[in-house]
Amino acid sequence: MKVLIVGCGLSGLAAKDYLEGQGISTVFAKEKDINYKGKFDEEYLDRLLSGLSFIVTSPGISPKIPLLKEARKRKIKIIGEFELGASALKGDIIAVTGTNGKTTTVSLIYYLLKGADTKINLGGNIGVPVSSFAKSSKVSDISVLECSSFQLEGIKHFHPHIAAILNFSVDHLSRHGTMKKYIEAKSNITKYQTEGDFLLINADCETLMENLPKTNAKVLYFSTKRRVEGCYIKRGSIYFNDNHCEKKLVSSKGIKLIGEHNLSNILCGVLAVYLETKNIKLVEGISRFVGVPHRTEYVKTISGIEFFNDSKATNISSTLVAVSSFKQNIHLILGGSDKGYEFDELFEKLPQNVKSIAVCGQTAKKILRAAKKFGYLNIKQCASFGEAVKTCYKNAKNGEVVLLSPACASFDCFKNYEERGMVFRKIVEEILSYENALGKSEKET
Repeated sequence: MKVLIVGCGLSGLAAKDYLEGQGISTVFAKEKDINYKGKFDEEYLDRLLSGLSFIVTSPGISPKIPLLKEARKRKIKIIGEFELGASALKGDIIAVTGTNGKTTTVSLIYYLLKGADTKINLGGNIGVPVSSFAKSSKVSDISVLECSSFQLEGIKHFHPHIAAILNFSVDHLSRHGTMKKYIEAKSNITKYQTEGDFLLINADCETLMENLPKTNAKVLYFSTKRRVEGCYIKRGSIYFNDNHCEKKLVSSKGIKLIGEHNLSNILCGVLAVYLETKNIKLVEGISRFVGVPHRTEYVKTISGIEFFNDSKATNISSTLVAVSSFKQNIHLILGGSDKGYEFDELFEKLPQNVKSIAVCGQTAKKILRAAKKFGYLNIKQCASFGEAVKTCYKNAKNGEVVLLSPACASFDCFKNYEERGMVFRKIVEEILSYENALGKSEKET
């Protein structure tokens, strides 16, 4: 038995370890085969694809590459690493998808469930391949999985007990082509659920409510604005209602995450944990949860100016959510690698408290063009990321905010959004050191 693995990053390596642990021989596709644009020589294809039991792909590999098209013509089974691992998991699965908020929500669910008397696994798009813990999982485990559209687009059997969709907004059009195809990929999270499962829906997202997926699961909702069948806010507390009775679960006071979007994420997390365990004590941990790095993360205050790292904001909707979380004036850093969309929506909806913008990276000209179209003039193109951060700091005054929320992916200059966020922190530290040398800074912790 031989398996070809396409993609040799974390997911590919995890798939290799998992399969070889099952006694299955594996081989990695060469980079030249993955990136090949033309028509393969038949004799070469015979050598490459003959004798394969199936092919495993990493999430970042497009299903449209010629190598995979040829494999489908030869009727070779193709499975994503995510589903390979998920199909081997024992115990319940809680799965979360959506354009924004996935990592915060699964991290909260994992944090709350750590108080349960069982093993909790966390993986998927959050950076831990599911294959890496699939073999060691037990029936008593609960696995919490973050699911991207790339991981969900080709699934054949994925079956979470609790699935959640946080929101839909424009993203990854360079991969999916259209918003319709993107939504279809995300909606696959519930495709194989049954009547004994739950699908959790954000009732406050209009695009999601207009594109509700077909499902056999029991649908419950979460809302920061109104009473729903599911979880909602009432008189400073989170309530659960199943149309039979209303039950207070936990106070919403003392939550440390800023912004209504994070309150929505918390409602989803509380609802998932309560449905899975029926243990109200577990959800009381929401007041101790401080979030995850690179998501509207407070970094430092220098000379009265607050720095926030929202490097994970890799699309327009997440940036709009971030800027709407602040009442102070904002000096915004935008730009990065191109995901295939224009920036008209950003400037059409940009709040008035965004007082200046510094833009850099591959998308700089696109962003400048959209800014000009909507009459936004206080914007500067910068030659580097560091110059953009320092430009915003120079523009900011005491009591204002410098916010990295790029509305773009990071791959033009960085390995990933985490590296971009860490570089941002480093630049802030350099500014602090410089101001300390001048005796000007007012550092706060």
